[in-house]
Amino acid sequence: MARDAASAAAALRTTLTATVHFDYDQADLRPDDKAILDAKIPILQANSGVTIRISGHTDERGSDEYNLALGQRRAAAVKAYLVQHGIADARIETISYGEERPIAQGSDEAAYAQNRRAEFEITAGGNNLKKP
Repeated sequence: MARDAASAAAALRTTLTATVHFDYDQADLRPDDKAILDAKIPILQANSGVTIRISGHTDERGSDEYNLALGQRRAAAVKAYLVQHGIADARIETISYGEERPIAQGSDEAAYAQNRRAEFEITAGGNNLKKP
Protein backbone atom coordinates (compact mmCIF):
# COMPACT_ATOMS: atom_id res chain seq x y z
CA MET A 1 0.00 0.00 0.00
CA ALA A 2 2.80 2.42 0.91
CA ARG A 3 4.50 1.59 -2.37
CA ASP A 4 1.33 2.51 -4.29
CA ALA A 5 1.14 5.83 -2.44
CA ALA A 6 4.81 6.50 -3.12
CA SER A 7 4.45 5.74 -6.83
CA ALA A 8 1.30 7.89 -7.03
CA ALA A 9 3.16 10.76 -5.34
CA ALA A 10 6.10 10.27 -7.72
CA ALA A 11 3.72 10.42 -10.70
CA LEU A 12 2.18 13.65 -9.37
CA ARG A 13 5.65 15.12 -8.83
CA THR A 14 6.64 14.14 -12.39
CA THR A 15 3.54 15.90 -13.75
CA LEU A 16 4.24 19.02 -11.67
CA THR A 17 7.85 19.21 -12.84
CA ALA A 18 7.20 18.45 -16.54
CA THR A 19 8.97 20.98 -18.76
CA VAL A 20 7.28 23.12 -21.40
CA HIS A 21 9.08 24.29 -24.55
CA PHE A 22 8.90 27.37 -26.75
CA ASP A 23 9.36 28.26 -30.38
CA TYR A 24 12.37 30.34 -31.43
CA ASP A 25 12.29 33.87 -30.01
CA GLN A 26 8.77 33.31 -28.59
CA ALA A 27 7.19 33.42 -25.15
CA ASP A 28 3.76 32.27 -26.36
CA LEU A 29 2.47 28.94 -25.07
CA ARG A 30 1.96 26.27 -27.72
CA PRO A 31 -1.16 24.04 -27.57
CA ASP A 32 0.87 20.99 -26.50
CA ASP A 33 2.42 23.03 -23.68
CA LYS A 34 -0.99 24.22 -22.51
CA ALA A 35 -1.95 20.53 -22.18
CA ILE A 36 1.12 19.98 -19.96
CA LEU A 37 0.10 22.97 -17.83
CA ASP A 38 -3.54 21.82 -17.74
CA ALA A 39 -2.34 18.56 -16.14
CA LYS A 40 -0.58 20.53 -13.38
CA ILE A 41 -3.61 22.65 -12.43
CA PRO A 42 -5.75 20.01 -10.62
CA ILE A 43 -2.68 18.80 -8.71
CA LEU A 44 -1.89 22.34 -7.59
CA GLN A 45 -5.56 22.90 -6.66
CA ALA A 46 -5.65 19.69 -4.59
CA ASN A 47 -2.38 20.55 -2.83
CA SER A 48 -2.78 24.15 -1.67
CA GLY A 49 0.46 24.03 0.33
CA VAL A 50 2.59 23.42 -2.76
CA THR A 51 4.64 26.31 -4.09
CA ILE A 52 6.65 26.21 -7.30
CA ARG A 53 9.43 28.07 -9.05
CA ILE A 54 9.28 28.45 -12.82
CA SER A 55 12.61 29.08 -14.51
CA GLY A 56 12.74 30.46 -18.03
CA HIS A 57 15.53 29.35 -20.36
CA THR A 58 16.67 30.21 -23.88
CA ASP A 59 19.03 28.85 -26.49
CA GLU A 60 22.43 30.49 -26.98
CA ARG A 61 21.40 32.82 -29.80
CA GLY A 62 20.99 36.49 -28.81
CA SER A 63 22.75 38.66 -26.25
CA ASP A 64 22.87 37.75 -22.57
CA GLU A 65 20.56 40.67 -21.73
CA TYR A 66 18.07 39.74 -24.45
CA ASN A 67 18.02 36.11 -23.40
CA LEU A 68 17.53 36.93 -19.71
CA ALA A 69 14.54 39.09 -20.67
CA LEU A 70 13.15 36.39 -23.00
CA GLY A 71 13.54 33.73 -20.30
CA GLN A 72 11.67 35.99 -17.88
CA ARG A 73 8.86 36.51 -20.42
CA ARG A 74 8.61 32.73 -20.84
CA ALA A 75 8.41 32.11 -17.09
CA ALA A 76 5.88 34.95 -16.74
CA ALA A 77 3.71 33.52 -19.56
CA VAL A 78 3.58 30.14 -17.81
CA LYS A 79 2.80 31.76 -14.45
CA ALA A 80 0.06 33.90 -16.02
CA TYR A 81 -1.55 30.80 -17.52
CA LEU A 82 -1.60 29.02 -14.16
CA VAL A 83 -2.92 32.11 -12.34
CA GLN A 84 -5.67 32.55 -14.97
CA HIS A 85 -6.69 28.97 -14.18
CA GLY A 86 -7.09 29.55 -10.45
CA ILE A 87 -3.65 29.04 -8.94
CA ALA A 88 -2.73 31.78 -6.45
CA ASP A 89 -0.09 34.18 -7.72
CA ALA A 90 1.76 34.02 -4.38
CA ARG A 91 2.40 30.27 -4.82
CA ILE A 92 4.46 30.79 -7.98
CA GLU A 93 7.91 32.33 -8.16
CA THR A 94 9.64 33.05 -11.48
CA ILE A 95 13.28 33.37 -12.43
CA SER A 96 15.18 33.59 -15.70
CA TYR A 97 18.47 31.88 -16.44
CA GLY A 98 18.55 32.97 -20.08
CA GLU A 99 21.11 30.84 -21.89
CA GLU A 100 23.15 30.06 -18.73
CA ARG A 101 21.81 26.54 -18.06
CA PRO A 102 21.51 24.58 -21.31
CA ILE A 103 20.33 21.00 -21.04
CA ALA A 104 21.45 20.13 -24.56
CA GLN A 105 24.91 20.88 -25.90
CA GLY A 106 25.36 21.82 -29.51
CA SER A 107 24.63 24.60 -31.95
CA ASP A 108 21.90 23.02 -34.03
CA GLU A 109 18.12 23.26 -34.01
CA ALA A 110 17.70 20.01 -32.05
CA ALA A 111 19.78 21.39 -29.16
CA TYR A 112 18.25 24.85 -29.43
CA ALA A 113 14.71 23.41 -29.26
CA GLN A 114 15.50 21.52 -26.03
CA ASN A 115 17.02 24.61 -24.44
CA ARG A 116 14.04 26.90 -25.16
CA ARG A 117 12.02 25.90 -22.12
CA ALA A 118 10.43 26.63 -18.77
CA GLU A 119 11.28 24.27 -15.93
CA PHE A 120 9.34 23.68 -12.73
CA GLU A 121 10.70 23.12 -9.25
CA ILE A 122 8.58 22.32 -6.21
CA THR A 123 9.83 24.73 -3.53
CA ALA A 124 7.49 23.73 -0.68
CA GLY A 125 4.76 21.26 0.15
CA GLY A 126 5.83 18.51 -2.24
CA ASN A 127 6.33 15.72 0.30
CA ASN A 128 2.75 14.47 0.68
CA LEU A 129 1.07 15.19 -2.63
CA LYS A 130 -2.62 14.24 -2.77
CA LYS A 131 -4.30 13.05 -5.91
CA PRO A 132 -6.85 15.54 -7.28
